[in-house]
Amino acid sequence: MLEQMETGAENVVGFRFDGEMTDEDYAARLIPALEAAARNHPIVRVIFSVVDFHGWKPRGHWEALKRWYGIGQVDRIAITGGEKWEEWMHRLPGLFVGFTGIDVRFFSDDHLEAALDWLREPIPTGEAAEAV
Repeated sequence: MLEQMETGAENVVGFRFDGEMTDEDYAARLIPALEAAARNHPIVRVIFSVVDFHGWKPRGHWEALKRWYGIGQVDRIAITGGEKWEEWMHRLPGLFVGFTGIDVRFFSDDHLEAALDWLREPIPTGEAAEAV
């Protein structure tokens, strides 16, 4: 299940990921929230807070996200999660291949605020101008 979470910054879109992402999660929550942010901000940042990770069944959603028309506006993605998530990341090293030009960082679940602080950092003026 995927639900949107508060991030404290308009250009930072946050999602709490618990279990398995469904087609409805992707089409009705993830993409509309990203599209709204992309319409309103030249640079968009994203956080995924992985709460209860049991396995990965992306059903093409991850690949579709890489091809989403607004992905060029995303400059940072933060992922927070516990030990189980870290274990799976070692099994899926290519998961973030294809997010060209995006700084992707992983934070332990007890460093959610640090991840949000990183995403809330000011965007250098040159980057925002280039994205428009």
